[in-house]
Amino acid sequence: MRNPLLLASVLSGLSVLACGGHEEHAQGPAERAGEKIDEAGEQTKEGVEKATEKTGDAIGDAGDKVRQETKDEK
Repeated sequence: MRNPLLLASVLSGLSVLACGGHEEHAQGPAERAGEKIDEAGEQTKEGVEKATEKTGDAIGDAGDKVRQETKDEK
C-alpha cells in the first residue's frame, strides 16, 4: 500500500472488529441479581397459581357437599 496511514486505519478497524465485534458481554452483579429476582418472581407466580387452583377445587368440593347435604334433608 502506498499510504501508511491508510494501512494503519484498516488494521485498526479490523482489530476493533476482532476484539469487540460480538454482542455478548459479561454480566455484572446487578444483571445476575436481576435475573435471580426475575426467576424468583416467576416461581412465586407459579406457586400462587397452583395454590389458587387447589383452593378453588377445595371450595368447589365443599359447595358440592353442602348441596348434597341440603338435598338429602329435603
